[in-house]
Amino acid sequence: MLPGIPKPIVLKAGLLLLLLLFLLLACSLRLNVCSYQENSPKLKTPLRLALITDLHGCRYGQGQKELLAALAEQQPDLICLSGDIIDDKNSPEGAWELLSAIGEEYPCYYASGNHEFRTEQIERLKEKIRSYGVEVLGGAGKFAEIKGQRLYIAGVDDPSAFAEGYLPGSWQAQLDAAAAGLGEEYSILLSHRPERTAAYESSGFDLVLSGHAHGGQVRIPGLVNGLYAPHQGPFPKYAGGQYPLGETSLVVSRGLCKSWLPRIFNRPELVIIELLPGE
Repeated sequence: MLPGIPKPIVLKAGLLLLLLLFLLLACSLRLNVCSYQENSPKLKTPLRLALITDLHGCRYGQGQKELLAALAEQQPDLICLSGDIIDDKNSPEGAWELLSAIGEEYPCYYASGNHEFRTEQIERLKEKIRSYGVEVLGGAGKFAEIKGQRLYIAGVDDPSAFAEGYLPGSWQAQLDAAAAGLGEEYSILLSHRPERTAAYESSGFDLVLSGHAHGGQVRIPGLVNGLYAPHQGPFPKYAGGQYPLGETSLVVSRGLCKSWLPRIFNRPELVIIELLPGE
């Protein structure tokens, strides 16, 4: 015990320090790298895929140096961006910094999120994204050959684009158009919303990459995977993680957004997926 200081004050100071340390740990926004593995007999060559979602224009150091350093360390063979890279309220400069850097360095594929459409400038945004060398996908797919492995990579726009009249037609029709290109190749679908699992399970794609849920915002590790997510509500099932859907696998990123809403035991994450040959 410290000399001259009453015991109750020392105990209160200790408890306060423990509480502060707990809050610092719980609310940490330090970038997390989360890894998953997908196996398929369609794959003949191991590939490493990076999934980036829900950046909302946030910055990770000057010029995105922290996020770019994490990517450089992981050395992905391709990068998929599943929506809300740009926000309708925040400055887009953080997004442009990231896209300008990765578009020159990696094969990159992008599908929209709801916040890009809320800007009401979606066509201008897509054109600028393309200018950085990023493939913009919406109701269509692209064949790619990476390290000798042939892939089919497709994307769909966020459902809000159709519900709110930004795009004609329907989300399901766009998904069907994307699935029309499926063949023998290993196939990847970029789709912002994770909760549309019935459509994904019957789509024929091998892997679906989503975000949108922001990890359910609040987690209790081992007990609660997420407290609340948009379009899923309380205790969302698809807040973040890897989910088998029949012959399809869904990977949901907890995203990279750092906003005024606290993330509790829910650090922003860069997702790395190892695509490996085999069952």
